[in-house]
Amino acid sequence: MIKFSTARLDREPIELSGNEPPEFIGLPEEDEFTVESPMNYELVARKVSGGALVSGRCEVKLSGTCGRCLENTVFTVAAEDIELFYDLDEYGEELDISEDIREELLLNLPMNILCDEDCAGLCHDCGCNLNKKSCKCSSGATGSLAWSALDDLKF
Repeated sequence: MIKFSTARLDREPIELSGNEPPEFIGLPEEDEFTVESPMNYELVARKVSGGALVSGRCEVKLSGTCGRCLENTVFTVAAEDIELFYDLDEYGEELDISEDIREELLLNLPMNILCDEDCAGLCHDCGCNLNKKSCKCSSGATGSLAWSALDDLKF
């Protein structure tokens, strides 16, 4: 849990750093991502305008299947510019920001997992991984042979 004493903010900014276990992320079992490391965070809480401003970053390593080549890949998801404001009148002596930090990280999950931006994917005809080897069927073809019958249609 990531929490701090609101009374201590009157005296000084509070540095919050550490890590939370993989379960902290709370991804469902059937999700396309697997958490590979604890979530690391470096945050600072400051008193501003009758409230608390929490800023910093957090990151975690995840794995999943590349959407182009179907290989498993490990990648880092980070929330770099966290800026959260809390009205201190609404909270007691201790402020738990765990759920807000978790949500900031989840907002940065990729829409599509890629092992590399330049991933060549799979050959449409034979299915070989074009990142590892080239094949003769895809070297000069403009499309899949399975779709070539559509070229003969007359409209």
